[in-house]
Amino acid sequence: MENSSIVPESLIEILTWEDKPKCQESSAYILMILAHQCSDQHDKMAKSGIVPVLLELALLGTPLAQKRALKLLQWFKDGRQTKMGPHSGPQTRRVAMGSPINQREAQEGKKMMRNLVKQSLHKNMEMITRRANAGEESSKLKALVASTSSKSLPY
Repeated sequence: MENSSIVPESLIEILTWEDKPKCQESSAYILMILAHQCSDQHDKMAKSGIVPVLLELALLGTPLAQKRALKLLQWFKDGRQTKMGPHSGPQTRRVAMGSPINQREAQEGKKMMRNLVKQSLHKNMEMITRRANAGEESSKLKALVASTSSKSLPY
């Protein structure tokens, strides 16, 4: 499995399946194992463009998928920092990995990021609203229980 050329690409594609959260969680777990155990797979994943997919999963996935995506992102960040390392030579301007070359790509990237942030905000607002409503229902139930006394029961 480690030597297969389609393994990371297929698993990365599965991470984009928003309607299958369990598949996303499992795929993220397998990718964690592969990235941790095999540096070749780690490099293949980086070249396959896993970072933007992980960012999206970290924003919109299930809590478990988010946790796994963040762990993978941390590994990629740490790996990139180790490769760059400090040096005493002349400092030249570097183009950051994944940075857009032309204006159109820059605008598309900004638009995609805005959409991701909006989706994340919407999802968080739904969760907050759901929690707030659950609190109201719980207080209504407590009031109902308090208003009925055990004296009204026939036994």
